[in-house]
Amino acid sequence: MMVRVSGLIIRRYVQFGVDRLIASVPAFLVLVLGLHFVLRMPHGGGRLPLTYVTLTVFILVLIADNWFIEVWVPYRWLGGTPGMRCLGLRVITEHGEDPPLRTYTIRWLMVVVDGYFFGLVGALAIAFSARNQRFGDMVARTLVVRRG
Repeated sequence: MMVRVSGLIIRRYVQFGVDRLIASVPAFLVLVLGLHFVLRMPHGGGRLPLTYVTLTVFILVLIADNWFIEVWVPYRWLGGTPGMRCLGLRVITEHGEDPPLRTYTIRWLMVVVDGYFFGLVGALAIAFSARNQRFGDMVARTLVVRRG
């Protein structure tokens, strides 16, 4: 079986990296600021609980940012994450319509599967599927296409 690497596949990989960078910056700012305050506290003065609070808030902000970038922004911005918009891509249903919020949520939740082995599972699914779909797209019945 021959793997075809089209411009669309490469755009999807770059788009994923751009969106992850955008979603990660606010979370890492929370982490850096929280750890800054932890390290300025005197020893034994509640450092450990504040460390746990900082890490918990970091994880929650990371999840919320990813949801915002992957679900809310495409739903409100006509089918595209910021990375997709920059690279001329958008999400549509298999019938060519704009997906509902539920569909974007399904795609986002399936990142758990597509993200195995640092995204290799999703990358292989895109490369080997007939319509360049990752598993999240297959389950949600969506396609990523060039903006037209």
